[in-house]
Amino acid sequence: MEKEEKIVAVLLTMAILSLGVAYVTFFQGNGEGINNDALQLTELSSVGDLVYFEGSILSKKFTFKGDHLLLSVDYNQNIVKVFIPNNNGAVDIDNTVNENDYVRIQGIVDEYQGEYEIVVQSKNDVKAL
Repeated sequence: MEKEEKIVAVLLTMAILSLGVAYVTFFQGNGEGINNDALQLTELSSVGDLVYFEGSILSKKFTFKGDHLLLSVDYNQNIVKVFIPNNNGAVDIDNTVNENDYVRIQGIVDEYQGEYEIVVQSKNDVKAL
């Protein structure tokens, strides 16, 4: 190899390594399905907040129309309603969690018929623990 070819090979290797470091640093989650921007669910959480919480599933059922999954989860002695749209992995989540399972859930706080609920954005946002 000539000198110029060696320089190009070294620069190309450095560029690939830099991209790998950037990917691991900036684009990897924490490995637990929880977005680093998500806040723990509290009484102060409001519509539009990205939140997470852990609790036991009290019930799960599909809606009559649309095949969306509804969960009721016991969180700090309160019942949190969780809505999982069919296009956000409702069937996959139904197959991986059961009643009485302890789970970690992430989603966006929303209001439906005057009650707060958590809307799950991806099947990866519900993890059995």
